[in-house]
Amino acid sequence: MFCPKCGYKVEKGLKFCPKCGQDLRLKESKSESVTPEHTSIIKKYRHNKKVLATIAAVIVVLIGYFAIYVPMTVKSVLQREEFTTKNDYKVSVNPLTKTIVLNAGEHRVYDIERGLNSTHFDTSYLAIEYHLASAAKSISKKTIGSWKIQLTQTEYKDTDRLLWQFTGLKETHRYQNTTECRKNHQQYLQAEADQAEQDQKNSDAAGIAGGLLGGALGMMF
Repeated sequence: MFCPKCGYKVEKGLKFCPKCGQDLRLKESKSESVTPEHTSIIKKYRHNKKVLATIAAVIVVLIGYFAIYVPMTVKSVLQREEFTTKNDYKVSVNPLTKTIVLNAGEHRVYDIERGLNSTHFDTSYLAIEYHLASAAKSISKKTIGSWKIQLTQTEYKDTDRLLWQFTGLKETHRYQNTTECRKNHQQYLQAEADQAEQDQKNSDAAGIAGGLLGGALGMMF
């Protein structure tokens, strides 16, 4: 080895340069300061730094997804299907639980009731169900996971609060399948049968009266 100060060739193991007196242990100390163990620690630090940077990037992406992308996407789909405050719906969206609640106001409930009356409360699909199915399909296609979309009402206290529900692409609850709707359908059928029976009775009575009147007129002339 050589003296770092004067360049004199020094035998290995000497602590001081025999020519200039330079402390040779300083050089060894410096060389020993960067050991394989220290190098490993530095590499781990750099690796951990990259991991933390990756985690931070993922967190930023997730925040952007849940706080910006999902609300904007859901709002756009609901507007297209006319599920808005302007159209008498109270809209509640929870991106974390993937739940959308559409509470129908008085005017919307009236329209739904009119649609049910027009189908005599049978199992026919209503226009509102097609809009819900379209919204469920669009949201499932544009976002991650399975969403739950519920259409509810609070106008009629004696009527089920939940009217329709889609989970993912599947309709998992229909008002037409509830006990209340089936009861209304049976009442309609019974009223229709009673009316038909009454019409038949009136027809028979009219026939009998006509026959008697005709007989009486025949006897008179």
